Amino acid sequence: MWRRLGTLGSRLGALAVLALGLAAAPGVARADDPPKADPQGAPAADAGPPRTGDAGDGAGKVENRASWKRDGVNPCNTPDPGWGIYDKWSRAPSMGQMIAPAHGGISKSGAFDLIVHFHGHEAVRKEFVKTANGVVLVGIDLGLGSGPYYQAFATPAAFEKLLASVEAEMARRSGNPKAHVRKLALTSWSAGYGSIAQILEQPAGKKVDAVVLMDSLYAGYADEAQGTLDTSQLQPFLKFARRAAAGHKLMLESYSSIRPPGYASTAEVAHYLVGELGGKLTKKTKKDVLGLEMFERYDRAGYHVGGFKGQDKPDHCAHIGLMKDAVKKLNARWSPPKGTGPKLAKDPGAKKGKGQKSVKAGTLTHVVASGQSLKSIAKRYRVTVDELRALNDLVPGERLQPGQELALPKGAVPPKTKGDKSETAKDKAAAKDKAAGKGDGAKGKSAAPAVKDKPKPKVLPPGQVHVVRDGQSLKLIAKRYKVTVDELVAYNGLARKNKLKPGDKVVIPLRRVLAKPPAKPVAEGAKAVAPATAPTPPAPTTPVPGAAAVAPESTSQPPASGGTADGAHAR
Repeated sequence: MWRRLGTLGSRLGALAVLALGLAAAPGVARADDPPKADPQGAPAADAGPPRTGDAGDGAGKVENRASWKRDGVNPCNTPDPGWGIYDKWSRAPSMGQMIAPAHGGISKSGAFDLIVHFHGHEAVRKEFVKTANGVVLVGIDLGLGSGPYYQAFATPAAFEKLLASVEAEMARRSGNPKAHVRKLALTSWSAGYGSIAQILEQPAGKKVDAVVLMDSLYAGYADEAQGTLDTSQLQPFLKFARRAAAGHKLMLESYSSIRPPGYASTAEVAHYLVGELGGKLTKKTKKDVLGLEMFERYDRAGYHVGGFKGQDKPDHCAHIGLMKDAVKKLNARWSPPKGTGPKLAKDPGAKKGKGQKSVKAGTLTHVVASGQSLKSIAKRYRVTVDELRALNDLVPGERLQPGQELALPKGAVPPKTKGDKSETAKDKAAAKDKAAGKGDGAKGKSAAPAVKDKPKPKVLPPGQVHVVRDGQSLKLIAKRYKVTVDELVAYNGLARKNKLKPGDKVVIPLRRVLAKPPAKPVAEGAKAVAPATAPTPPAPTTPVPGAAAVAPESTSQPPASGGTADGAHAR
């Protein structure tokens, strides 16, 4: 199939293939390819004016519209709104990365809600933080095409391990050993649907309450000449759509008017699913995020489908903007435990100047104001840029966000506040002497106590989770994992007299070695063997933001429009 796609792509040329942002053949570069994405995942530059192709015939009329920028915004490289109430990406999960609220987001019983997104994690994060108020997000990027996404979750152990690792991290963050996933949603853009197809057929798939597909569900053809779909790979989605249409689940599905060569488009797949439910998409005009224009839709209980105009790369990227509203719907459906941003306590012993707050008495921080840089903040407090970077784990070139809190290093001199007299030459000389190791002590004066460093909270590594069985005590568990009872008590925030109950979760430090290791799961990195079911359709390619362009393996996996809102198309 890939050889056939390669031949087809070389014949069609730029207008029919690359103008749609789709790779003609895996690993084959063309002279008219758009610029490569930069290391951050954003397009290097606009690849010139948008071009469109013929929509053609098929299931449902596809509409043609292309606009490289919408209201001055490139849908494939949207502005970063910051992190809101969320901490930055953590590598704690067994696969991908996660963000969680700085505080909260978990109930007293240990319940938290989770969204696992496939393909374009950073682009989705920009939309997610706009409306999320406590849900935890895991983002996974596995390269080009849907093939890697199918393979990564070919066995149930992979997803079960992922959930366990997120629960362990939330237990560590909250100090609640009973941390567990309460509500679960799977979302994808472009190529990411391959993982969702696998998970929905596995035991853990029963936990999934919602599925969101943002221009992200493709299929192969049983007979391309007749336009007949190979529906074998669509059955997990059809089953879920039936349950959503019955009001038991939530399924949100969007599609563009892009017609890829050699495999069925998201529009054809959507019409197939709606038809199988005995429904029909109806005309509906609506302007949506990032310039999207809806022209038809279908709604039945918890199943919602929207068809949008546009056949170009930015039209594909713009579908990620729908994540913001999807999270709104999940908030209303789930009522997740609320999360909050970093909490600050006032320093009773210091006056508060503009943009300056304190976390603990004697420990100063600075809250970044609009237009401030590390250089201007360092100058303000008479410290160096390198000191600020080292203390706050910043990397060169990292931009500061308004409202971001920075810890100030030892020896920082707070600026004068309103009501104070201007700094005198004597003050400046004293500060200079202090920096040189001199002080007022030689003159018999008592020097003011130095401002202490902001103590960095001790970050413990994620641990293995042990589920307590009947009759087990802290002492028995400690012996099994070669740790002390005191370590378990401190690590899990327990009291020595805590009586464990069957089903309780105890987090074990990763640095310890199991005395009796559990049965080995499928080796990580080993090639996953997909069950012997119907062959998967071809996988189109699209680079993921920040990922190097790697041609997908020559497999018979379903097409994947990989790509990231900060990158190129990937079907």
